[in-house]
Amino acid sequence: MSKISVQPHSNAQLQTPAKFLSILDASHTFIITVPDNGDVVGATGRQYELDNVNYVIVDNPSDDVLEIEFERSNIRITAIADGNVKVVNKLKIDSIDDEVNVKINDEVKVLSRSEVGLGLDSLDDIDIEPQQSKKVINANPNRKELILQNTSANPVEIRVGGVNVGQRNGGIIKAGGALGLSNGAAVYAFNTDQSYSAKLSIIEVLL
Repeated sequence: MSKISVQPHSNAQLQTPAKFLSILDASHTFIITVPDNGDVVGATGRQYELDNVNYVIVDNPSDDVLEIEFERSNIRITAIADGNVKVVNKLKIDSIDDEVNVKINDEVKVLSRSEVGLGLDSLDDIDIEPQQSKKVINANPNRKELILQNTSANPVEIRVGGVNVGQRNGGIIKAGGALGLSNGAAVYAFNTDQSYSAKLSIIEVLL
């Protein structure tokens, strides 16, 4: 196991002499740039197959230091969580094997598997005029994750959310910052600046 720290709004080169790169732990999501292959989301529990790739660039677009624990190997490792899962809301059980008796408030062991996006779609940049909103992307049930980066030439802030996103609601992406969304809903963006136009770069990770 190895570790790496990346300062806010900085990047670092990570050597990849083995076939697979596994992210064991990360303080927050980040971006991995694969030479000649584009960008992918970096997050805890993900493994990347890197045939003939000698290095990747780890980009930290956030305001906090990025701490990553990783492992390089030549074997594929499938991450499976098998243990007790605490459910905050109600857990509805549709059917249970006849030989298993479950009482109310009993802990239920489940097998959890995480789907990793296998497709990547780099979309055209979106330009947004001052105090205007624009649809960033349509809903897509096959979307695993959406990466949005504020690449505006001027220090403008962009709000991201649903169709009603505006000056006082939605998530904020500061100039140079990025935001990852893990759903397939339609996404809209609003340029909060009074004078300057905004630019949003988009990467869609598909199942």
